[in-house]
Amino acid sequence: MKDFTSTILVNLLQRVVGEVDPDLVSGQQRSDPFAGGIASAEFKRGLVDKVMAKHGPGLLLSVGQYLHLAEETPVATVFRQSADPQVLATKWLRLERYHHASHRTRIEPLEMEGWACHRYSLGSEPILGENCLIAGLLVGLVEMIGVEDCRLQIGESDFAAANLRDAVLLPQESLVQFRVLWSQPRGRQISAEATELAHPDADLARRLAELLGSDVGRSWRIDDAATLLAMSRRSLQRHLADNGRSFSTTLRQARMREATELLTRTAAPLSEIGYCCGYADQSHFQRDFHRVTNITPKRFREMSGAKATGANRVALGRQNWR
Repeated sequence: MKDFTSTILVNLLQRVVGEVDPDLVSGQQRSDPFAGGIASAEFKRGLVDKVMAKHGPGLLLSVGQYLHLAEETPVATVFRQSADPQVLATKWLRLERYHHASHRTRIEPLEMEGWACHRYSLGSEPILGENCLIAGLLVGLVEMIGVEDCRLQIGESDFAAANLRDAVLLPQESLVQFRVLWSQPRGRQISAEATELAHPDADLARRLAELLGSDVGRSWRIDDAATLLAMSRRSLQRHLADNGRSFSTTLRQARMREATELLTRTAAPLSEIGYCCGYADQSHFQRDFHRVTNITPKRFREMSGAKATGANRVALGRQNWR
């Protein structure tokens, strides 16, 4: 199977390199994250090799500090909506699977605040430059959701996020294993109290819909929702059933609302929309959308007449980012 990577990742890397060393990407056609969701991993590896050869690992490790350059993309908004680092990690792993990446990351929570990360491959081994890029991105994403004192631990060395550009690795370092560490998160936390405050008289179905809609890109499970709504799984199921509803139906409705919004108001590619709506793969998104609307997402976009321009899609992304 051909190896792919996220167009957003390639576009971000090109933009960062373009700011630091324009000659290195001179003449390259910039990957457009709104033209397609996946790009050739071979192209990404070629650019990574060029950066490593000229700038060493520091520039790749610091790419996560430039995430503001990708703020117009719906995927960036999905990551930023993560309530905590564990939710963020789940989204990252789903993104790797969604785009059938051959090089992936195993993320395990530590007893202290942090992750133990291990890079592995379904084919050829990941190269040092790619591992530097992913490690730096994970640090930047954790910072983005409001976590303080974020740092990267490589072997016995700790690098603060702001100092990654100057990081120097030992000659034998492959960065197959690393740790992302932080202090207590200060990011947004979703809670039952928050939904009740917004609508003190709202029924349970409304509160559940608001909860799911607050981060539709999350891989929601009924147990997660029940915990945040301060009730047991069985109680939530019973309350929904008494009103002729189910968790799966409520989740599908939230996903469909987000999908139709992205299809009509942005130029995001279909593959990114499926990911942003919480689906495990593109075929699942296509089936679900057709089941609900009786047409494909592509046909829905054509019928809606949505032709988001570069200007309004960026404006929308920045509005969502705030």
